[in-house]
Formats: sequence, structure tokens, C-alpha cells
Amino acid sequence: MPASKLRILDGASCIGGNKIVLELGGDSALLDFGINMKRKREYALGYRALTIANKLYYYLYSEILPKVSGIYRSDLLKLDERVRDLLGKGEGVNASLCVVSHAHVDHYGSIGFLSEEIKLAVSRSMKTIMETALETSAAYDVESEVFRMRDRSSKGSDRLERRVEVFEEGSRIGGAPFRLVPHPIDHSIPASFGFLAEDLSLAYTGDIRRHGILRSLTDEFVRKIEGVDYLLIEGTRIDSSIRVPEEEVSAEIKRYVVEKGDKLVCVITSPTDIDRIRDLIKLSEEVGRIPVVCPRSAYLIDRLMASKTRIKLPDLSNVGIYFERRSLGGGGYELASQHYRPWLRRVYSDRLDGRRPGFLVKSEDVARRQERYLMILNGLDYVLELAQIKPRPGSRVIVSTSEPHDEEQEIEWSKFERWINLLRLDLRIAHSSGHADRETLIEIIEEVKPRKIIPIHTENPYEFQRLARIGEIKSEVLIPEVGKPIPL
Repeated sequence: MPASKLRILDGASCIGGNKIVLELGGDSALLDFGINMKRKREYALGYRALTIANKLYYYLYSEILPKVSGIYRSDLLKLDERVRDLLGKGEGVNASLCVVSHAHVDHYGSIGFLSEEIKLAVSRSMKTIMETALETSAAYDVESEVFRMRDRSSKGSDRLERRVEVFEEGSRIGGAPFRLVPHPIDHSIPASFGFLAEDLSLAYTGDIRRHGILRSLTDEFVRKIEGVDYLLIEGTRIDSSIRVPEEEVSAEIKRYVVEKGDKLVCVITSPTDIDRIRDLIKLSEEVGRIPVVCPRSAYLIDRLMASKTRIKLPDLSNVGIYFERRSLGGGGYELASQHYRPWLRRVYSDRLDGRRPGFLVKSEDVARRQERYLMILNGLDYVLELAQIKPRPGSRVIVSTSEPHDEEQEIEWSKFERWINLLRLDLRIAHSSGHADRETLIEIIEEVKPRKIIPIHTENPYEFQRLARIGEIKSEVLIPEVGKPIPL
């Protein structure tokens, strides 16, 4: 069998930014190519410094992107000769495919820089989630060009379509230089996968947990990969033994809602956490409230429904879609206004014309009958919409997203708290992590029985070694170093 090796280009000793190279006989596949958000926040400056022409250069220089030749877009290489000098110092990669584990930007957000010759492998539902996130994001940039690219070296800015391999669970991924099989797992976003590289006797967990409503998927994945030589395992929460099942969070949110029977209640959650949104819609019906979702969530559900996904989607027939006041005319709701982007206009016009299930709810509707509604919001910035509604003092806001974990997010959280206090709202937290805790990670390793484990997506890889020293982990622990090959 030809020689095989593993290289971590990013994602070792940090959370996110996974960029993994698996090589067999000189041919390689990438597992994920995400944004290292921590490093980007440390070095990325304003728009003027990071124009399209020199963005790749700055990202390579600051190591937001790895200095590896053979993987970057030809048009971006032509724009700045300094890039070739930087890449000339690094070892090259001959990758024909990039396989994505799930649709979080720390796993796919740097694909826009990859060569147009590198095919992308995603599931059908994952592709829809990624496309929707890119379409509804605030900015358009190279990093948004995951599936479609502008040729930046062409005066006419020709558009290029990246080739896409749509994979099915349990079936070999086409285009990989070895047998690579995806298996669905439990995470905080649907269409999440772990992988088994059969020829290499290696499994990759992606981001994984065992306490969500789809925990049986993780159980099945663990059974499928039992006995591999190498387990590439995430360790986001290897330093925490706290495990909060989704069922406990659902019960806690219900209690928080029932306690405020005469006031407005809002829940802030991710627009891609379809399971949480579906659960909140069901909860609204149980307690006699009208659920109101944000347009971004409605658009994602519309897109997934049109794609005939196997994801269990909420029925929006009796659900309000929050109608954001954006225009200068028409009382703030003039859809022809440039302030409504095409996707947002489509969400609203589809409801007005009866083409899609659901009905529109304005801020003034909520303000008049606050106790009737349960608002399902998609980010901390929606607190500004609450300022338009003017909730009664003591109305409740429940945050069901991950806590701030860096200085920038802590600043945003502080601003959010100031608004909560200004509006005299009652803030509660109810959240279940998308990542396995320490005890679950130990259980997974015990059941898989790998010869060696390679921790990634963690700021504390040496906790795995400590657990091995005291006998909690029986496998050998290999701590990866960025760029250093590990023979398999």
C-alpha cells in the first residue's frame, strides 16, 4: 500500500479553523477548510487594509491562512506576486477535493480562497445551509465565494462555478484518493458528519456531541468506526465535565416562558439550529402563544423544504414571520425599497402572496398584544428590534446560544446587557452545547478503541495526555503540530 500521512494545517491547539490534509501515495484530500476566528480577530484590520488585491497576502503573512502552495486560487495568485514568494517557502499539497463536515464557518469559511480546481464535497442539505448563510450574510467578499467565484484577474470578472460532489451518508465520496465514507452525527446544526477513511484506518469526528436529540446518530457512528488505528477527535470541551441534555434545556425554557404569562417572551437562538426552532414552535402551541420567527430562519426553512431535505423541518403554517421595518417610505415596510435585499423581499412577498406558509407580524402587532407572542430571534442584535416593540418591564429574554468566548464577543455581550437593562428586561440563559464534554469524549474513545488518538479543535490538547497518564484513556495520544506530517 502507498505511504499515507496526515497534516494539520490549522485547528491544532485552537478551537475551529480546521484544515486537515489526508494523503495517500502523493494524492490528498482536505477535511474542512474553515476560518480560524481567533487568529482572524487578532490580526484582521479594516476594509482598506484588506482589499481583494492583497487580502490573500495579508492572510498568509499573518498565518490566518496556511503558507502551503498548490491549494490557492490562480486569479488571487496573479493579483499579488508577493504571495508566490510566501508560498515558495512552504511545503505543497496536491489536493483534488475538500470535504466539509458541517456548515459552520470555522469548518468551511476559508474555502473561497481554495483553487478552482479543488472540488467541494458536501451533502445536499449542508450545501443548502451553506448557500443560504452566504446569501443572507451582510458582506460579499472572497470568503463568500465558496460555490461561485469571480475571476479577479479578468477585466470582465468572469464567473466560475466550483465543481461540487454531493455525498450521501454511508456511501463512498467520489473524487477522494482513498475510500472516504461520511456518517451523520449529532451536533448543533443539521447535516453534520463524521468520516471514516477506510484505506487509512482513520476516523474524523468533526464537531460531535451525544446529548442532543440526534444522539443516536453519534452512537451509530461510534459503532461504525470501532477499531480504527487513528481517531482524529475534537476536544472543544475536554476541560469540562458539564453535560446538559437538550431535553433539560427544553424543559427549562418552557418553565421560563410559563412564568411570564402576561408579558412578552423572546428566545435568542442560532438561525441554523433547526431542532431548537422546531422545539420552540411546538412549545408556543403548548402554552397558547403565537410563535414568530426571524426572516433568516424562515428563508433557510423555505430553501431546505424546496431541496426535499430529510431534515425534520418545522411547519410554518401557523407561524408568524417577523416583518422588519427597513424602508424610508411606506411606513417602513415598502418592499420595493433597496433596503430590502432580494432574499428578504422574497420571504415577505411569498407570505403576502400566499406562496409559502406563515404570515407576517410587525413590531406594532407584537407591541399591542405582547402576551400573545413568543419571538424566536437570531442574534443579540435583535435587541434593537425589541426597542421598537417596547416590551413591558419585566418581559423575558432567554438566550439559547453559546456564551461569549473571546474579548470581542464579550464586548458585544456587554452592549447587549446594557440594552437589556435599558429596556428593563428579565434575562435568562438556557443552552446545551454543540460539543461533547470530557466524560463523553472518554466514552467515545473507550468504545472506538483506537490505537492512537489525535486531538484537534481544542485549546487544551494536553488534557488528553493527562487522562492517558492516569489511565482514563487507554490509547496513545499524539499531539499534532501545525504543518508537521504524521505518518499513518
